[in-house]
Amino acid sequence: MAAENRVQLLKTAFVVYYHADLERAKTFLLDFGLTIALENQGKEIYFQGYGTEPYVYVARQSEGQSFFGGAAYVVDSREQLEKAHKYLGGTIPRSLDGPGGGEVVSLTDPLGNYVHLIWGWQEKQRQSIELEKLDVNYEDEKPRKGRFHRFKPGPAPIHRWGHYGVTYTEGAYEKMYTWYTTTLSLAPSDFVYRDGKPITCFFHIDRGLEYSDHHAFFFKPAKPGQNTSVAHAAFEVHDFDIQQLGHNYLESKGYKICWGVGRHVLGSQVFDYWFDPSGFVVEHYADGDLVNIETPISHVPAGPQALSIWGPPVPPVF
Repeated sequence: MAAENRVQLLKTAFVVYYHADLERAKTFLLDFGLTIALENQGKEIYFQGYGTEPYVYVARQSEGQSFFGGAAYVVDSREQLEKAHKYLGGTIPRSLDGPGGGEVVSLTDPLGNYVHLIWGWQEKQRQSIELEKLDVNYEDEKPRKGRFHRFKPGPAPIHRWGHYGVTYTEGAYEKMYTWYTTTLSLAPSDFVYRDGKPITCFFHIDRGLEYSDHHAFFFKPAKPGQNTSVAHAAFEVHDFDIQQLGHNYLESKGYKICWGVGRHVLGSQVFDYWFDPSGFVVEHYADGDLVNIETPISHVPAGPQALSIWGPPVPPVF
């Protein structure tokens, strides 16, 4: 499929999760730094960040086990929704029920993971919260004189949802790669290799010369015998200090740490991963890379050295 036939993505929008215990998930997500935009008691909750998106996380009550309900991207135009429906096997455009309105078309990738494409939702005004952009005193340059850093403990406020990933089953790498790069305007940022073959790929939203996040999506191999599933969803926070304060707060609440705090190699983010009460992995991240069509694509060997430059040892889940 030619590049112009891909659905042109504008940016990330939200993720959808179904929880067997919605109330426990709600408590965690508030402690994680999200706030409630709209709640339909006992059925679904729309969580927002302080950015312009009307919501960034939809939590719904599951009738059985908890499961991932897909991720959504904003597309460039209403015509892109029609393209996804008419030529790419998407559902009929339907109304979005959450804050901001809009329409959505849903696609499924080769392994059955949902990708939702939205258009027409009305963004909100960015919430004004007190988050200082710090002047840092280096050893040879000290701009902060007579002023002090003072921080307040508590949750790390979420700005927006930034990226997610899914796992793929044995033998499915090529068809997953082909689908995501020819159906959607995603382009590779980095490849990770094992035994001379790519096993993990990070994708940015292809906006040509316009810069976008190093990755909005990635996939990696599932463990032997496991089906495809969500790997994690990542949410941007203001900076490292806010992230560390959020880490300490979640720790004080007794939640289960997955991995962090550390610094990634590919994407460069400072990361902090946690398990929610349903067992899903969610991430706080700060200070990520931006890339465009001219940014060189790296090819790196798999291993702990490809995952972090500093931080705790890599856990088995990674």
